[in-house]
Amino acid sequence: MTDGRQRVGVLVELPQVLREMGEDPATVIAGAGIDPDLLRNPENSLTFVELGRLIQACVAATKCEHFGLLVGQRSGTASLGLVGRLMQTAPTVKDAILDLCTNQRRYVRGSVVYLLVQNDVAFLGYAIHLPGVQAIEQITDGAIAVGFNLLRELAGTAPDEVLCSRRAPGNTAPYRSLFGSNPRFDAEQCALVFPARLLSRPVRSADPALRRILEKSVADYWAIEQPNITQTVVRMLRARVISPDTSLEAVASELSMLPRTLNRRLQAEGRSFRELINEARFEVARQLLGGTRMEITDIALALGYGDPSNFTHAFQRWSGMAPSEWRTY
Repeated sequence: MTDGRQRVGVLVELPQVLREMGEDPATVIAGAGIDPDLLRNPENSLTFVELGRLIQACVAATKCEHFGLLVGQRSGTASLGLVGRLMQTAPTVKDAILDLCTNQRRYVRGSVVYLLVQNDVAFLGYAIHLPGVQAIEQITDGAIAVGFNLLRELAGTAPDEVLCSRRAPGNTAPYRSLFGSNPRFDAEQCALVFPARLLSRPVRSADPALRRILEKSVADYWAIEQPNITQTVVRMLRARVISPDTSLEAVASELSMLPRTLNRRLQAEGRSFRELINEARFEVARQLLGGTRMEITDIALALGYGDPSNFTHAFQRWSGMAPSEWRTY
């Protein structure tokens, strides 16, 4: 497993947040083993291991439980560079969101931005699928703040609900200040919830001619190696693992291929669909057990286990201990 990659983007604001909290950015950033100059250019990148270490150092220095939120809330489409400009030209909110979901994989390895629609409800979510990343709750706080600002900018409205897959911090006032109300902490996913009809709302800055130019610019700028089929399925399963349908057939359909073709391509890379879905469930289970106060029964249900005992047995196979033991380990 690689350490993944993350575009600097809105992290260029991190030094200023540190200054406003009375800390010397150069000292804190260098103390985390990061070159402070790296954060001067939003197009630079760092690994998720470096990102987690950096955010953890900032939290330790400032004693701030919502540091990630403070950085993320300074974002907008402008912080996303070319992809943000492309989103501004989209004909509808859905097209703009899919611009982000589709192109994120070009410059990020280790996390996924996803759009799920269930009945009349849409979920714009973010998840990390690399194991062992530090400060996940801070990184996801920042990501949900970015998403909140994007939705407000593109659709002209706020979501109905904000879900945070973390324990509630001692001070929730900064969350109320940004979101207008407290998020639902201890949630099974990190996501914005809004009516699906909002996806068809026109983007006020839509520009078809500019969009054609930017589509080519984005493709040319990030002309990097595309993820292989295993990496693609891992990203998809991390987004889908808490949704009702994580079947091979559903994933294959989204990739426009037959289930047997998907199986064959995974096997050619030495993997199987069953292995990947179990790994996704294990990673989400660990994140929810370690980062939230969700009941184990609720975690089991979120991961598609109708019988919590089946989840317990599966988790024991994966980790060598029961979920309750792992949580207190």
